Amino acid sequence: MNGTATVLVLNSGSSSLKYQLIQPDTGVSLAHGIVERIGEDTCVPDHEAALRLAFEQLTEGGRGLDSLGLAAVGHRVVHGGQNLYRPTVVDDAVLEQLRELSALAPLHNPPAVLGIEVARRLLPDLPHVAVFDTAFFHDLPAAAATYAIDRELAARYRIRRYGFHGTSHQYVSG
Repeated sequence: MNGTATVLVLNSGSSSLKYQLIQPDTGVSLAHGIVERIGEDTCVPDHEAALRLAFEQLTEGGRGLDSLGLAAVGHRVVHGGQNLYRPTVVDDAVLEQLRELSALAPLHNPPAVLGIEVARRLLPDLPHVAVFDTAFFHDLPAAAATYAIDRELAARYRIRRYGFHGTSHQYVSG
């Protein structure tokens, strides 16, 4: 690349991995791509193979990953529940919280957790930061965030209006 620090942003889905290499100071996208049909017979077998393929695509021409100037890895996570709403450095405890939140987003959080686990294993010396789609709506007033259901039931199952696609809403409203 050009010697400046970059951030690898990952969006791990159940059957795809989207990635983008960004200069954080300018927001300029240096590269992006998608690996689709993860787990299907004709494509990559799992998220680790997908991430390795993304690395190959980012380092075409025989360059190593160190040539990218990676300073951090960002991960899009759909659901952070009530407690995870700011960009959060991922450690083992945060991963455990994300696993527990899978019940709130069963189609999205498990593949995000898997993507984070793989990326942490393949890029262990970099900080990994989760950014949550539900963050934009975290501070809804109680009257807007509360459903008209039994309070104990809502508390037990963590039911409230979380709001989704917050990263898109934040971008558009900015």
